[in-house]
Amino acid sequence: MVRTHTQKERTTGDRNQARRNDPNPLAWKDITLQRRHSRSDDEMSLPTRAPGISSTMKLQVFSGTHHDMGIQQGKANRELLHRILEQAPKLEAVKDMKPRMLPTALFLSIAKRRAIQLLENDIAEYYPEQAKRLRGISEGSRIGIGWAYFMQAMEFLPSFGPSDYKLQACTAMGFSPNRSTTRETIVAKNFDYPNEFATFQLTCESKPDKRYRTLGCTMAPLAGMLDGMNEHGLTVTYNLAFTTDTPENHAPLSMALQEMLETCKTTEQAVKFMTEAKRGGHDALLLIADSEGTMKTVEISSNHAETREPINGQIINTNHYQTAKMQKHEIPHNAMVVMRGNRFRLRESSEHRLVRAQELLQGTSEVNEETMVRILRDHGKENRPSDLTICRHHQISSTLRSVLFYPDRKTIKVLYGNPCQSEYAEFIFG
Repeated sequence: MVRTHTQKERTTGDRNQARRNDPNPLAWKDITLQRRHSRSDDEMSLPTRAPGISSTMKLQVFSGTHHDMGIQQGKANRELLHRILEQAPKLEAVKDMKPRMLPTALFLSIAKRRAIQLLENDIAEYYPEQAKRLRGISEGSRIGIGWAYFMQAMEFLPSFGPSDYKLQACTAMGFSPNRSTTRETIVAKNFDYPNEFATFQLTCESKPDKRYRTLGCTMAPLAGMLDGMNEHGLTVTYNLAFTTDTPENHAPLSMALQEMLETCKTTEQAVKFMTEAKRGGHDALLLIADSEGTMKTVEISSNHAETREPINGQIINTNHYQTAKMQKHEIPHNAMVVMRGNRFRLRESSEHRLVRAQELLQGTSEVNEETMVRILRDHGKENRPSDLTICRHHQISSTLRSVLFYPDRKTIKVLYGNPCQSEYAEFIFG
C-alpha cells in the first residue's frame, strides 16, 4: 500500500462519492497540486502550463498477475485510451510522418499493422510477462490489440522513421550520499515531452505476483515504466538520446525498464541487465541508483552501451552522450531539424540545460531537496523560461512532469506540469 501526503482538497463525502462512481475498484487518491509560491508583481509572469495538463493527479494501484494488472490499468484508463485514439490523427508526430497525399485513416491503418509487425514477436519473446500486461490493457480498455501495439510506439514517436519530429527531452540529476545533507542518495528528473502528450501521464504502483513491487511514472497506454523505483529502492530515470543505430529488434525500452525493476535489487544488477537486454524503440541515457548509495549512468542505444560513473558524487543527464564510445554512434553535433517551420540544431537545448545545471551546482558541496527543486524550476540566468531552460516552456514541448526519488526511504515525490507552478505530492512504499 502506498501512503500519500498532501493537502486535503476534497471532503470525505466527495471522495467517497467519487469512489462509488468509479467503475474500477482499484485503490486511488485524488491529489490537487497547488502552486507553491505566489509571485510578486515585480517578477515576470510565468507561462501557463502545457495545454491539457490537469491539476489533479490520480495514483493508480494494480496487483496480481501481469495480465490482471493490465486489465486493471486498461479499465482505469479506458476513457483516456479511447480519447487518445480519437486524437491520434491530430497529433503532430503522426501528421509529420504521414505522406502528404495519403489519407489519414489509411495511414493510421498502415501504422497499426506496422506496429504489430515490429513489436509483437519481440515483446512476446523477450518480455513475455509485459506482453501479458499489454494484452490485459487491450482487454480492460476495450481497444483492439493492434491499437494497443500502436500506442506503445508513442514512446519513440519523436525518433520514428525519417520524420523530423525529433525533440530533446528531459533533465535528470543524481547525488551520492556524500553529496546530500541527509547522507542519502537523491535522484531528480524533469520529464519534457510534446505538449500534446500532457494528458497521457500516469503515476502508478504495480504489485506483480512473485516479483518486486514498482512505483513510478509512465504514460497511460504503456505497459512499461519511464521513471520509477522498486520496493528495494532501485531507481531509474530515462532520458531520450539520438543515434544512427539501426535496431535489430524493437521491444520498447520502457518494457525492459519495467522488467529490470521487477527483477533486480541493486545498481550493479540493473546495469548488467540493461546492457545485455534486448531493446529497441529509443536511444537513451539511464540514470540508475540504489539504496546502497551506488549510482551510474548507462548510455545506451539499440546495439551499444557504455557505463558512466559519477563525478564528485553527482551525475547530470540531458539528451546527449558524454562518453567517447557512445558519441561515435550519436547523430552529428550540428544536426538540424525543422518543426512547424522553425529550424533549429537538435542538441542545442540539451547542451544548454547541461551547462546550466553544472553552473547551478558549481561550488555546492552538499545538496538537499530545496537545492534540487530550485534547479528543476530554473529559467536560466535571465529568468526567461524557454525551450532551452531546465524548467521548459515552449509551444511544442514543455516539462510535463517532475519527480524526486529517495531510494533509502523508498519514497518518490511527483508533480504534473511545470515545477515552477506546482507542488510535489509524496508516495511511500508501505
